[in-house]
Amino acid sequence: MSEIDRIKELFLYDIIVAIAKIKYIANKFDNPEDLKYDFLHWDSIIREFEIVGEAMNYCIKFNLFENEKDKRKVIDFRNILIHKYFGIDPEAVLNIAKTNLDWLEHMIYDRIKQIEPQLKEELKKEMIEENKNLDFVKKALDKIQ
Repeated sequence: MSEIDRIKELFLYDIIVAIAKIKYIANKFDNPEDLKYDFLHWDSIIREFEIVGEAMNYCIKFNLFENEKDKRKVIDFRNILIHKYFGIDPEAVLNIAKTNLDWLEHMIYDRIKQIEPQLKEELKKEMIEENKNLDFVKKALDKIQ
């Protein structure tokens, strides 16, 4: 299934899952350099930020938000990670992961509240099944009302 064939609201759920993964990883580190030199966690957190940015790009493309100004910053950060991968500041990455994602997470939850209830539950069940081995992701998805 291509991104175009996909149910557009799933991109909102992708962002919730990716944020949960980013926070889970970030909470393991106090020192940005430790994160950078732990390649499994570093690569994982960068990949999840890329997913957030790409999913937000589709959310804007599919008009899931009225105002795209703040959302554009998310996409810009993704572009920096992808295109300037050799000069990424680990302190900035860890800081964003630990302190700057709550506004985005709340905004996504608020937008998910507007989805038709049956579709919202179907998508939630699908994402929980897809991430059933990750309790912290299930907790993030359980916040969807």
